[in-house]
Amino acid sequence: MTWPAQVLLFAIFLLAYTWIGYPVILYVRLSLRRLPPRPGLKTPHPTPSFSIIVAVHNEEARIDQKLQNCLALEYPHDAVEILVASDGSTDATERRVERWEAHDARVHLLRTEGRAGKSGAQNLAVAQARGDLLLFTDAEATLQPDLLQRIATNFADPEIGLVAPVVRFGSSAGSVSQGQGAYWRFEILLRQLESDIGILATASGSAFAIRRGLFQPIPPQFGDDCTIPLDVRLQGFKAIQDAQAIVFDEMPHSIAGELRTRIRMTARNWIGILSRPALLNPFRFPGTAWGLVSHKFLRWLTPFSLMAAFLSNLMLLNRPRWAALWILQVCFYIAALAGWKRSGSVGRQSFVGYPFAFCLANLGFLLGVVGGIRGQRIMAYK
Repeated sequence: MTWPAQVLLFAIFLLAYTWIGYPVILYVRLSLRRLPPRPGLKTPHPTPSFSIIVAVHNEEARIDQKLQNCLALEYPHDAVEILVASDGSTDATERRVERWEAHDARVHLLRTEGRAGKSGAQNLAVAQARGDLLLFTDAEATLQPDLLQRIATNFADPEIGLVAPVVRFGSSAGSVSQGQGAYWRFEILLRQLESDIGILATASGSAFAIRRGLFQPIPPQFGDDCTIPLDVRLQGFKAIQDAQAIVFDEMPHSIAGELRTRIRMTARNWIGILSRPALLNPFRFPGTAWGLVSHKFLRWLTPFSLMAAFLSNLMLLNRPRWAALWILQVCFYIAALAGWKRSGSVGRQSFVGYPFAFCLANLGFLLGVVGGIRGQRIMAYK
């Protein structure tokens, strides 16, 4: 077998394992384990207190709705505080929070010195937090009324250090949201399987909660949703996703917005995981190491596998048995181009939105990995 054929088959294997094989193995492994149902846990006594941490930068359009949402949560009022950490806001965000602060003693405004980035603002808030549990949440996320109660119930298990709710995104007619909605549903499924097996090491920045004693200051170049779950696992605690705890969030509806988000998340998470090399040690953390490599690194390397498959297949066109595979790849990318052309149209999108969104995500992976390898530091962003 020639070396182009070997490269092609290896690239196909990596793609098949990353997007099909890994979730199938997780499902089979979970089915074979037949885990006993979790005992009916009740909220710990005494009721744990929450510090809700919202890092903001120029969020005057959202902050009133966010605070109203947080204050309406169904949980004892004396067990909740809301810390809004303003990262150098220059609009009316801080004035709006001050009005809420004067109206309700649970609300507290904190200010960073200049632009410290989201992580810097969160570090500032945690230093002032008094709650037993820390709930990190974004300004655009909407929390279900019973969220705190459901999260507190999970922490009755002393082995659990982090609880992530399921994040649901609003619908949009655009092909970007259409395709990314399918991508996110796949991501949530993977996380639930990893959670049920006990190897979950990620969370969504939209909202998640940890025990305050497990918090480690977040380096400014890393994301909270990446490094905090890793630190929880390093300290020997479990991270879980509660399928009954729901948070609603907004999804980027523009091509540029989705691409920026994917680049930023990939670059920050790439260097974030590599900064915790112990979790990649299969002898110390076998399940977590397997999950991080399969779920994270191989997915981020998908664009390289795609390029290797296309170019090696191109070199084999003189052999008829490989020509059909190359034609299929060309058709896929043509469909992605068609999806790009239709990305701004209104109304129900056709199937071409899915290959376009897949290619857009992988372009973000590619640029994010390159940025991470080059040591790109993304600390403050809109």
